[in-house]
Amino acid sequence: MDKELEASISAGLSDDALSRQMNAGGAKAAPADGEAAEGEDAPAPNMIGDEESIESGTKLMGKVDSKTDSDLFVNLERSRLQGIIPRTDYPDGNGPPVGFNGAFFVDRVDVENGLIHLSSPRGRRKVTGDWDSVNVGQTVECSVTGTNKGGLQVQVGQLRGFMPASQIDIGFVSDMSQFVGQRIEARVIEVKPEKKNLVLSRAAVLKEARKGMEAELWETLKPGETRDGIVRAMKPYGAFVDIGGVDGFLHIGEISHNRIGHPSDVLKDGQKIQVKILKVDPESRKVGLGMKQLSKDPWQQLEESYPVGSTLKGKVTRCTEFGAFVEIEEGVEGLIHISELDHKRVSRVSDIVRVNEEVEAKVLTVEPNRKRVSLSLKALKDKPASAAPRGKGKKKDEEPDLPAYERQRKGPLKGGTGDGKGGLFGDPSKFGG
Repeated sequence: MDKELEASISAGLSDDALSRQMNAGGAKAAPADGEAAEGEDAPAPNMIGDEESIESGTKLMGKVDSKTDSDLFVNLERSRLQGIIPRTDYPDGNGPPVGFNGAFFVDRVDVENGLIHLSSPRGRRKVTGDWDSVNVGQTVECSVTGTNKGGLQVQVGQLRGFMPASQIDIGFVSDMSQFVGQRIEARVIEVKPEKKNLVLSRAAVLKEARKGMEAELWETLKPGETRDGIVRAMKPYGAFVDIGGVDGFLHIGEISHNRIGHPSDVLKDGQKIQVKILKVDPESRKVGLGMKQLSKDPWQQLEESYPVGSTLKGKVTRCTEFGAFVEIEEGVEGLIHISELDHKRVSRVSDIVRVNEEVEAKVLTVEPNRKRVSLSLKALKDKPASAAPRGKGKKKDEEPDLPAYERQRKGPLKGGTGDGKGGLFGDPSKFGG
């Protein structure tokens, strides 16, 4: 485990409430090999004794003796019965080779047929309260009982365990409480009976299942298909969506017909959505996705719904230096340019309209291909009368008319010699030039 995971586990296991729960849930230690439990007769040396009394989850050592197309047969060290385990119990569907020595776990005993049905340490099986019934690498079913600052509190049989937040899912989980009360499959990644520590990972099971589906998915993915997906991560430029074994990229411009500032305006981490496959590149392992393609484009019928010259009502959504945007219907905004707000000169858009204000405007232009609608407020206002000619009809407090300026001095301007022969400063020859 990496340092980040170890730190997460330490933080979670240090929780006082969880520690008390785990200590309270510890089962008594199983009798040592060759020893009899209290109140029982001691079995024969090196033998289990009565195989019928073997409980599910008991760990036995054995050697793979042979294999068939469906099963592995195991010679168990301390039992007279033959062990059998299905090959499907292993993730690869094959299992260990003949001659392999290792641990196996008891599922049930069939004395009549002389068989002990086993499961792999990595197989899925029911866990009892004995710490010997759990092993690193096995897959178990557990119940989520609560959360703490580091992850989930889980119940595995009669044992209490812990699942770090980073091991709950392949991606980030923002709300861990959604798992409380659920039964989930998880992989055992740490077992320390002496400390009553049992650590599990759901992410490991999901990654294994994902890996198995990935190869098949690349062969079947085709542009134009619609797939179910789960939002795994969001960036300012788009979102990564798991479509069942492969992560596709959903560009921000393909999320909605509306203009959005960030994918989180529409999506949430872990949200289940439907997407359309836009592009598939098996060589670079890239899949382009679209979401807006699965909903009606409100711009398509815009010219018919709002012809030029018609009047509409809408809500002001935002004001800028150059005008105000008005929501006409969901997904469609029109612009009232600052010059179309009023007949008089407007310095600030907010002097005329404000955000969330309902306004009535006239449609000037509609451009569906460019996703533009131009609106006007002043077109619905009466144009004020032009100003009266200067000097007529003036009020008493207005400035009186002044006569036009006329130059009084008719002679030459002062400066220079004024003899008219050398320009403004006279004849240069008189100055030794």
